[in-house]
Amino acid sequence: MFLKIGIVGRALGLQGSFYVSGRDEPIPTTVKQIKIGRSIETARDARILKSLWQKGRASIVCDLAGDRTSAELLTGMSIWVDASNIVVEDDSEYLLVDLRGREVIDVNGETIGIVQDVVRMPASTNLIVLSEARDADVEIPVIADYVEMGFKRGESRIKLTVAAETFDEIWNSRGKKPK
Repeated sequence: MFLKIGIVGRALGLQGSFYVSGRDEPIPTTVKQIKIGRSIETARDARILKSLWQKGRASIVCDLAGDRTSAELLTGMSIWVDASNIVVEDDSEYLLVDLRGREVIDVNGETIGIVQDVVRMPASTNLIVLSEARDADVEIPVIADYVEMGFKRGESRIKLTVAAETFDEIWNSRGKKPK
């Protein structure tokens, strides 16, 4: 499985380095191979030659960009890494992908649904929770007002701090017309 770790940003200097947009931390040192492209299906393999933390931003030099011009051609393309190259140090850390497939239960123990996806939005990270019973999904912000934040890797549930009724008005039907 591949994880998107950023987007090729502005080119730096003449040697083909570029900023990695969408990251607030350095590229992990365990990451040596990446894929760069508009989609994972069309992405090209690349080897990281140098990874830097420059002016509070991640930047890299890879073998797809030997000079500034070739780095500029990659601008806006997504950067993926094989999930097995991401090392999670302890049980209190997790990857967003670790949340997929978890059962979501409310403060009363009622099952809301299953996490289908996790998306990063400007204001928060949101769980996309699918309810088979409702044939609908709902986006739940991963914030302490809604979610118990003590979850760990390997767990199968995410517990909410609110009742299921909190989301009654915001379920998205999945192609069904309202009755």
